[in-house]
Amino acid sequence: MQKIILAYNFTPERLQALKLICMMLRTQLRAVTREELLQPVGYLAGLPEVASVSEAYSGDEGQEEMLLMCGFSRQDLDRLLAAVKKGKLRQVALKAMLTPTNCTWSGLQLLQELSQEHAYMHGKNAGK
Repeated sequence: MQKIILAYNFTPERLQALKLICMMLRTQLRAVTREELLQPVGYLAGLPEVASVSEAYSGDEGQEEMLLMCGFSRQDLDRLLAAVKKGKLRQVALKAMLTPTNCTWSGLQLLQELSQEHAYMHGKNAGK
């Protein structure tokens, strides 16, 4: 699988900063549109075994930024996260790797799952 990052809900300015990081890391970037939120993430990442859906998203849920890394090694991931921290982006709260489990999930479903996990972890750590 080729290395690609799917970027959800980035402003044009933050997307430009991410493009620079991807150029530096020789990684493809795909900005996912709101209408594509119902598409399976594996389909958007180019997995031939994952089919598209015909329905376009028209709601207002799932507006947080999210990065989905596809085809990344541990070293690739470490380099990306270091570049995000050092660069203009500084932080992206919702991040995931493409897995056999989540490859058939829609972008919206993954956003919701990561948002819940992030809220749980943030709430848990805030009490310490």
